[in-house]
Amino acid sequence: MIEDRRKDIRFPVMRNVGEPVELRFNHNHKNVTLPGFILNLSAGGMKIVTLGHQVDELHEGSHFVIDLKLPNLVSHNVEGKIVRIKKGEKAKLHHSNEEWFLGLLFTKIKPSDAHTINRMAEDWSVCETKLQMGLPDVCFRECAYWKLCEKSVRLPEKNGH
Repeated sequence: MIEDRRKDIRFPVMRNVGEPVELRFNHNHKNVTLPGFILNLSAGGMKIVTLGHQVDELHEGSHFVIDLKLPNLVSHNVEGKIVRIKKGEKAKLHHSNEEWFLGLLFTKIKPSDAHTINRMAEDWSVCETKLQMGLPDVCFRECAYWKLCEKSVRLPEKNGH
């Protein structure tokens, strides 16, 4: 059985295809940028999908720096290390190196940003529980996850926005 080592609640960050992000790392004394999309996030790390051959330059344990830009959260120079690298099923099927899923662990993030992420995760988790229980009036605009939410129960923007 695989042990789940996560301390923090992880929540999806989809917004159509995912939120764009750029992973910055150093390889052979060169600064390299790897674009990707955030699939899920917690205060302790995230999962991203990236398309490109630059993943060949990475290995588990590689250090990175990233900027997070989400509704309700902008955090610069979050540091971490790669804990998992997995080739995507489409890449396996087509014998390419162009789809990779990376598990990222944060090693340096501002406590206030970690707190914001935890609030988003907790509100997402409460919503999921209410939905599973079939409760009415699940959504509320004060929800820290509200701007990322794509659920059918999400309240519309005020004034049609």
